Amino acid sequence: MRTWSFSSLNTYYNCPRQYDLQYNKKVIPYQETEATLYGSRVHLALEEYGRDGKPVPDDCKPFTKYVDKILKLDGEPFFEKEFALTRNLEPCDFKDSAAWCRGIVDIGSVGTDRALCADWKTGKVRPDSDQLKLFAGFAMQHYPVDKVRTSYVWLKFGGMTTETYTRDELPKIWEHFFTKTRKLELSYEKDKWVPKPSGLCQGYCGAGREHCEFWSPRRIK
Repeated sequence: MRTWSFSSLNTYYNCPRQYDLQYNKKVIPYQETEATLYGSRVHLALEEYGRDGKPVPDDCKPFTKYVDKILKLDGEPFFEKEFALTRNLEPCDFKDSAAWCRGIVDIGSVGTDRALCADWKTGKVRPDSDQLKLFAGFAMQHYPVDKVRTSYVWLKFGGMTTETYTRDELPKIWEHFFTKTRKLELSYEKDKWVPKPSGLCQGYCGAGREHCEFWSPRRIK
């Protein structure tokens, strides 16, 4: 099985066929959109502002207050931090072939007994606890902290979604992901990728008719 991330696992649960075409057969190329280009620009601007003190473009200035708050915390800040774990949940290099799961945390801070992990969100407010759970799991496997506060920062809407996890919850966190990835492993073992039709089939998936019988062109309003 390929190394998984929050986004790849999410793709699998949205549609196993799409996952296979995108990550295994690679017939669905990654395509930049106006939204993803904007998100990448904001992420880079806030990273360089927090790490290097580089000025940000005017449209990003309202977001720097979140970076400033994190920099004031009693801990060591980090930016675009790469995390990776083996199947035994041992920390490893991000590009290590033994990596079972990987993830990148946009910004955070690590203290003596607690940590913060936050993710910049430049789109609509769509909280998902799985990504926050994964952040907490990464932090507690890599650092000797007992508590991790995790947050989505909804930059366009000026709000946050925050969840806090403690070390005694760590077994449940990984039990959750072992259960979810077991379904993915079964698809690999059987080489069976059953499509899951949804509204995304209407032109929002890059599979095309030649790869999926449920694909159809996007409707023009």
